[in-house]
Amino acid sequence: MSEDKVLLKAEDLKMWFEVRRGLFAEPIPLRAVDGVSFDLGVAEAVSVVGESGSGKTTLGKTILRLYKPTGGKLIFKGRDITTLDEKDLMWYKKETGLVQQDPYGAMPSFMTIYRILEEPLIIHKIGSKEEREEMVFKALEEVRLTPVEDFAFKYPHMLSGGQLQRVAIARALILRPSLVVADEPVSMLDASVRVEILTLMRELQEKRNISFIYITHDLSTTRYFSEKIFIMYAGHLIERGPTKSVLRNPLHPYTRALLSAIPDPDPENRKRFRDVPPGEPPSLINPPPGCRFAPRCPFATDKCKREEPPEIEVEKDHFVKCWLYAFWS
Repeated sequence: MSEDKVLLKAEDLKMWFEVRRGLFAEPIPLRAVDGVSFDLGVAEAVSVVGESGSGKTTLGKTILRLYKPTGGKLIFKGRDITTLDEKDLMWYKKETGLVQQDPYGAMPSFMTIYRILEEPLIIHKIGSKEEREEMVFKALEEVRLTPVEDFAFKYPHMLSGGQLQRVAIARALILRPSLVVADEPVSMLDASVRVEILTLMRELQEKRNISFIYITHDLSTTRYFSEKIFIMYAGHLIERGPTKSVLRNPLHPYTRALLSAIPDPDPENRKRFRDVPPGEPPSLINPPPGCRFAPRCPFATDKCKREEPPEIEVEKDHFVKCWLYAFWS
């Protein structure tokens, strides 16, 4: 991807947290994000997929600079934002938005929907009172909460989960950002509403030319939303590539395990990737050397347990970190 088409670049990005295993114990690093690199294009939609504890939510919050990275680099529109202080990040906060997992927990219960949507405009000193009212009403129309007068002056508890998630999307987009991170935005919604919300986000992403990072544990929903998939495991990106390529030809054993967990009426499809035993991801505190998936991998060799595999491009733009492909390449 040419540099002028890259919106965000992560280079060996790390986000470690200090934890203690006793009152007087020395702090130990928990390596939630441990050396992640990728390019995100302008107006590109990417899904980050992994099970709980894989580090995907921490990655999203680090990208938004809600956390200050422990190491590596974050470059946005050619500008290094890795170590900028909070006071120097106001312009970046305006360029980015967040859709959280729990729409009820994400909304202040004492504020009306109108006030919730107006608040970012006030913080960034955008428009007069009349102009902000027009922008709030237009945002509600865009997420299909109409007539807007029926929703604007209600409180969060008066809306359904699907309606409130539409408000969350409107709030994330009201500043006209270049980048939005959606962290499990449909996991708490009814199955009948999930596709509606994903379709709405996709339509707005294409209409506004916004780059989207969709964080999820459900690989089956990625086909409705993103051009690319990043598979995350124990703080590492272990496979990444075009959505069709990853779903059609999953390379990493962990990606195959995720696909085998998707309900499918065809028994042949269910058996196709069922070669990985169930298990827990390794601790992110002092993780073992080598490939972090090795303890669960049916194909692991001694080399896998000793050395971390390199990233190999197996197909065009389809990368995997696995010694199996390094041996064959």
